[in-house]
This record gives sequence, C-alpha cells and structure tokens, in this order.
Amino acid sequence: MTGTPHSFPPQSHAEPFLQLPVPPGTFQQVRSILARMHGWPGRRILLGLVIGLVGVIVGNMGGQIWLTSWQGDFYNAIEKHDASAFFYNALRYLYIAGTLLSMIVFQTWFTEIIKIRLRSFLTEGLLDDWLKPKRAYLLNFAGEIGANPDQRIHEDARHLAELTADLGASLLQAGLLLIAFIGVLWILSSSVSLPIAGYQVVIPGYMVWCALLFAAAGSTLTLIVGRPMVEDNANRYAREAEMRFSLVRVAESAEGITLYGGEADEKRVINLVFGGVTDAMRRLANDLARLTWVTSGYGWLALLVPTVVAAPGYFTGSLTLGGLMMVVNSFNQVQSSLRWFVDNFSRLADWRATLKRVEGLREALNALDRPNGVRGHIDLVEDEPNRLVFKDFELTLPDGKAEFADAAAVEAGERVQVTGEIAAGKSTLLLALAGLWSRGRGSIHRPHRDDMMFLSERPYFPLGSLASALAYPEPAMRYPREAYEHALLAVGMKRMAANLGDIERWDKRLGLDDQQVLAFARLILHRPPWVVMDDAMSALSPDHRRRIFAALKRLDNLTVVSLTREEEAHAFFDRQIHLQRSAGRGVRRGRPRKLMTQ
Repeated sequence: MTGTPHSFPPQSHAEPFLQLPVPPGTFQQVRSILARMHGWPGRRILLGLVIGLVGVIVGNMGGQIWLTSWQGDFYNAIEKHDASAFFYNALRYLYIAGTLLSMIVFQTWFTEIIKIRLRSFLTEGLLDDWLKPKRAYLLNFAGEIGANPDQRIHEDARHLAELTADLGASLLQAGLLLIAFIGVLWILSSSVSLPIAGYQVVIPGYMVWCALLFAAAGSTLTLIVGRPMVEDNANRYAREAEMRFSLVRVAESAEGITLYGGEADEKRVINLVFGGVTDAMRRLANDLARLTWVTSGYGWLALLVPTVVAAPGYFTGSLTLGGLMMVVNSFNQVQSSLRWFVDNFSRLADWRATLKRVEGLREALNALDRPNGVRGHIDLVEDEPNRLVFKDFELTLPDGKAEFADAAAVEAGERVQVTGEIAAGKSTLLLALAGLWSRGRGSIHRPHRDDMMFLSERPYFPLGSLASALAYPEPAMRYPREAYEHALLAVGMKRMAANLGDIERWDKRLGLDDQQVLAFARLILHRPPWVVMDDAMSALSPDHRRRIFAALKRLDNLTVVSLTREEEAHAFFDRQIHLQRSAGRGVRRGRPRKLMTQ
C-alpha cells in the first residue's frame, strides 16, 4: 500500500540548503533537450512534422526564385512598352502568388502543430521530473529556482515551445533563402559595373559584399544594444510568477483574510509585488525602445541601400530596369536572411530567458536526488520491516535541536506516543520519518515506505469524488463500495456514504474536523501495517477521538506512532517516548513558504 500524501502547515524550513549545480550554457541546454527527445514516444511524429515543414520551406524558396525571375520579365515589359508581355506576366503573377500562398498556409499549419508537440514534450517531461517521490516537497528548499514551479511548467513551457517553433521555422527559411539568393545575387553582380577612374569596373560579388557588410553592421549594433534583454526578460517572468502566486494565495485564503479584516494589508502586499512587476516591465520597455532605434532604423535603410548600391550599374546602362529590380529583390532576400538576428533579437532574448527558466527547473529537480554535501545528515534506511529504530539520533530544527530523552525504538504491533512540549520538533520529526527532512545526525531505520502511512494535522484531498479522495493515491475502482461504507461507518461518518460519487473540493467543503475523520477512514480503507500521526486528531472532540481509537484497535497488527503534546496522553497507547529540545544552534531560517508534500 502506498502511503497517503499529506499537507503540512506553513513552516520556516525553507532554507535553500540544496546545493544546485551551476546552470549550463544555452548550447548545453539545447543539446540536453535534444538528447532527451530521443527517448520520447512522440519523437517520430514530431520528426515527420519537421520534415514536412522543411519541404514546404524549400518549396517556398523555389517560389521566391520564380518570383524574382518574374520581376525581371515584368519590369522589362514595362520598360519596352510591350503591352502583350505586360498582361501575360500579370496573369503569371496570379499563378505564382497562388502557389506561394498555398506554401505559406501549409507552413503556418506545420508550425502550429509543431508547437503543440513541443509543448507536450516539455510539459510531460517537467511533470515526470516534478512528481517523482519527494521532489515536489524538496523543491521548496531550492531557493528562488524552486519558487512557483506551476508557472514554469504551465506558462514557460508553452512559451518556449511557441518561440522555438516560430524562431526555428523563420531561421530555417532565412538560411535556405540565403543559400539560394546569395548565388543569384553573385551572378547578377556581374551586371553591375562601377565607373572608377574613367573605367567600367566589375567587382566580383559586389552586391553580395555590400549585403554582408550591411547585415553585419546591423547585427553587431543589435547585439550590443539588446544584450540586457535576456536577464531582464527572466526577471520579468520571475516577478510575474510572484504576482500570480500572491493572487492565488489570497483567493485560497479569502475566509481567513475576511475574518481578520486583513484586506487592506493584503492589498498593500500585492501592491508591493505588483510594483516589482511594473519595474521589470519598465526595464524591458526601455530595453525595447533602445533596440527599436537599431531595428527600425535598419529597416528604413534597407529600403534605400540596395537601390543606391546597384544604381551605378543602371545609370551606366549595364543594367535594364528589370535587371535592376532583380538585383534589388535578390539583395533584399539576402540581407533579409542576414538580418534575421536583428529582426528577432528581442524574441531571441525572450527565448533564452524562457529556456533558462524551464531547464533551470529541470536541473533543480534532478539535483534533488543527488548528495548535497551538507554536514549533519540523517540517514534514512529501509532495512527494518518490523521495527523503527533511531540510532545516535539528533534532529536539527530551524531554531534549535531536538533528541530523545532515552533510547528510541518501536516494535511492530506497538502503539507508541512520542510526546514533547510545544516547538519540540514533533512536526519536523514526522518529516524526517517520511524522508523529507534530513538535517541532523544519526540514522533512522524503518520499514519500507509502502508499508507506512503518514497523517498530518491537515490531510490532503485531491480533486475528484469522495471515493477517489479516500482511495488516494490508488484508483477508486480498486475498492468495492462496501469497503468505503465500512470505513466511513467505523469512524462515525456513515452520512457521507451517499456522497461517494460526488465531485467536490473536499478541502473547501468540509471543516477540519471532518477532514481529519476522513483521513482515518482512508487509513482503515488502506490498512497499512504502520501509521505515523502528527496531531491528526487536534480538531476532534473527546468522544470522536475515543471512537477513532476504538476503530484503530480493531485493525490487526497495526503499529501506531503518534506525535502529540505531553498533556494528550491516552490509554490507547502502550507507552511513551519523550522528544525534547537540546542545546545547539539550528539551521538558518529561510523565507517562509507554504510547503506541500506530493
């Protein structure tokens, strides 16, 4: 039986004690994505879509060459006042334009479907990494990179997929057009002669070199001016994620905020967070304005430069009007391909920032399973199927340390109370037993995780039917209806049997007392050999506690470890173990954050 997931109240355990690796560079991140794609089931479909996109872009390139040739014939007909040739080429244009339109439609379709497949790959991969055992909880200790993983999995993965498809398609098209038209432009350059010192001089590839110099100047200036946009984009996404988290937190805590009359304070906090968003947006706006001076200025010059550099050939008579238009169009195609970097720099900066966030989350998740090299580590060993043993055990708390007053061990079948004063570390001990808190020293030897269930003060209920909530994390169909009814009857919740098929937010519909009772109904349904509880009956009345204890007694061979305050001793338990605070410094407090186990 798999142990029940559980939620813990906000704590100050969020010190970023995990030592994350140095983030790899952009090329290493791209190479890592491509390597992971080899094992993805949908890679063949994605490859087929990419091949289809390449084919359409190649066809589009051929159409552009065809259009350039048509321009020569069309403008020569105008220059010669040849009406029949003029109207013939006008009709030809409709055929060429229709072909190019079809290519553009197919290119758009392939690009959009590739976006969907890429998003599936990225999102499924992040979900697989995030929802491995313990990772969703441990990510809270990874510092800034562990904040708001929902934003990175949902929004950033979508944005990265869309940018990758769009930029990849446009880069491929620019590259193919460059290959095609740089040859055409080189040949046409032989028709451009320059009057130098009384001679007509033809410079091999003259128009090609002009296009290369023009594009290189624009790209260099764009890189210099736009460099800050990568970090500023990443900062904006981080601030947007904080804003979204703040709004969701208020929505989920509306009842408590209203009872305390804390709306004004919440508004103040959200305004501070939103101030960070607007500051980040303002920096990006300034970056974009500076970059626009370069990109728009470059675009305006691109309208004039090819005609100016080719004009000497036309005025000397070595070029016809049609030849001039072919040279200008080929120049525009070459420099348009070369200026791809200029036109797309802001989107490239956005892409790099998004890639950094998505791959940064994946790197952090994978690093959670690696030894972090922190001194004072509790070893958790699953080598005792019938015992729970603490050896040389000391627990490091956020503000101190805790240890057992005497040697601590629990045998199978026992019902043991672990008592301690307030802030003695009982909740942290539960995390240590579950493998979610490793600060301290010594070792814990326990049964396998699948033989244990952990109950916290506030149970976790997934979205879905009541039957699904009780069976969680197993599917509801695993248990017959009679088993659910028996579990509910045993804990005094027979009235809920009629709601087994209802789909609700059970953590919102039910009070804490009913939630705690249903957690014990879940325990009775699963019947684990071991259960560890931390104030799991804090909201129950004495009568209901006695009923729960009576139900637990009827479970054969159940071992119970209950972490409670000292004054809550009960005849249900065989004996007590005392947990006490000890001298010593705790770990440095980090930024408090709501911590959720998976």
